[in-house]
Amino acid sequence: MKSLFLLLATLHISAGILFSQQLVTSFGNNNVATTSISFAPDGRHMFIGGFTKSFDLANGSIDMRTLKKDTETNADLAFKVEVSRDNRILVISKVNRLEIWDLQSRTMTKAIRDMQLVEPAVSITPDSRYIVCMHRNGEIVFRNAVSLQISHEQKLTSETPASLTASPDGKLILIGTKAGTIISFDISTHQINASKAAVEEIQDISIPESCEYVAASSSNGRIWLGSYPDLKQVRSWQAHSSGLTSISFHPSGEYLASGGKDKFIRIWEIPGGIRKEEWEAHSNPVYSVAFSPDGAFLASGSDNDAFSRADDTRLWSFSAGEKMAAITAQDISTNKPLNTIPVQQRPDTDSPRRLALVIGNGNYLASTLANPENDARAMRDVLLEFGFDVLEYENLTQSQMKKAMDEFGEKLRNYDAGLFFYAGHGIQSKGYNYLIPVDANLKSEEQVEYDCVQADRILALMEGSGSKVNIIILDACRNNPFERSWTRSATGKGLAFMNAPSGSLIAYATAPGSTASDGSGKNGLYTSAILESIRIPDINILQIFQNVRSIVSGKSEGKQVPWESTSLTGDFYF
Repeated sequence: MKSLFLLLATLHISAGILFSQQLVTSFGNNNVATTSISFAPDGRHMFIGGFTKSFDLANGSIDMRTLKKDTETNADLAFKVEVSRDNRILVISKVNRLEIWDLQSRTMTKAIRDMQLVEPAVSITPDSRYIVCMHRNGEIVFRNAVSLQISHEQKLTSETPASLTASPDGKLILIGTKAGTIISFDISTHQINASKAAVEEIQDISIPESCEYVAASSSNGRIWLGSYPDLKQVRSWQAHSSGLTSISFHPSGEYLASGGKDKFIRIWEIPGGIRKEEWEAHSNPVYSVAFSPDGAFLASGSDNDAFSRADDTRLWSFSAGEKMAAITAQDISTNKPLNTIPVQQRPDTDSPRRLALVIGNGNYLASTLANPENDARAMRDVLLEFGFDVLEYENLTQSQMKKAMDEFGEKLRNYDAGLFFYAGHGIQSKGYNYLIPVDANLKSEEQVEYDCVQADRILALMEGSGSKVNIIILDACRNNPFERSWTRSATGKGLAFMNAPSGSLIAYATAPGSTASDGSGKNGLYTSAILESIRIPDINILQIFQNVRSIVSGKSEGKQVPWESTSLTGDFYF
């Protein structure tokens, strides 16, 4: 690719800043419009929509195809592609379906048929936890990025959605409508805010890493700039002739790139909206633009077809004086990492594969526990740090808990180690332990067997998966919230002892037959101790739980003493 540098150079001096843009490479004619562009977090690979493929930026070659060459049809057209920030999955939106691809194996995990899908209105949250999309009826849908199950649905608007993006800070989802409205959806509170940004369809929304501004482009060629997160207008201007207009913020937030029907790319200084540079980038209308994670490249895609000889995907180097240093040919050819965004990565491929199921139940019919949801999220985050793939759920009904466990057991067959963490109510009845789902309404002990989930279920599924190491952590020994309404007391408090099969460890928040505190802080007493101990370097799992026991026993003044049952045959380190 070194020979492709300096094919084209344009210099522009304005207000004492030297702008330069060079054509690094053209990726040829892909026989269809390049509708979308997404860079891998490390900046080494670039994925394009249309007929989806990936380019290795070190040599400009195609290193991944989602379809065999020359077999593509119109039904295969991808409207949007997006790579998760943990570099694990690629989401592709097509007519009435979503495709989820595993970037480790370069294989499709699942195709989800969705007859209500708004194809361009798809994104992945920055924590890589959810795939978010809009339906034509104005409904937003969140899917767990691992299980692919719907975790939240909510009607947001009566207007027809047209575009969607997730804010880099992970707080908001922004939706553009065909009526020119931008809607913000708060991921935590589910609150909605709206601002009228244009008189025509919002086709693209971009937010810089700094989250200081929001930019939106409309089908009439105008750009709207607003403040984040309140969506108050800063200014609006005509960027291109009427027609499809795409935009992308430079990571610094100081510049905005736009491409339009007039075939030009223009660079705008933010917040002034002052045009600093422009060049004719393609021989057809520009459909997509995207900056690389470090801002050293700008990629562009155009309209095209099989009968055109035009190049529809191009990569430009980009610099603006001392503020943005251009990448060099040597940087790419040596595969030097380009990104400045910290990315959670799995261990080397030679490391054992590990899968965790994490459930936090706190919103019960009979009572509410303060910490299980926080405990589940904190455990999810720490397990991700240590290389686990994590299935995390909150406030599950009985049927949902059973389904989550069954799917976990099936997936675990492809892993070396499994971990199950549960925070919530749990009881023993007639010598068996049961985890209580949020929809349980136990009028008597006789209902426990039928309305709860037996803990032995997850133990059997993990043992049957063939995984070498299985760990079960139960922060579930709280008082029985239903016992007062029963005609007689339960057969025992807390949880009963369970034998750990060979190669497994079962950890309880307190000794069998005793109850544990939910805690008064953000996390439960037991989970807090685990979170603290698991980060101690170079100690094995037995030493971790010894430390947990010391912390919990000390803080509870001996009232709560964690307990483990283990048949591990070797050392296990997180």
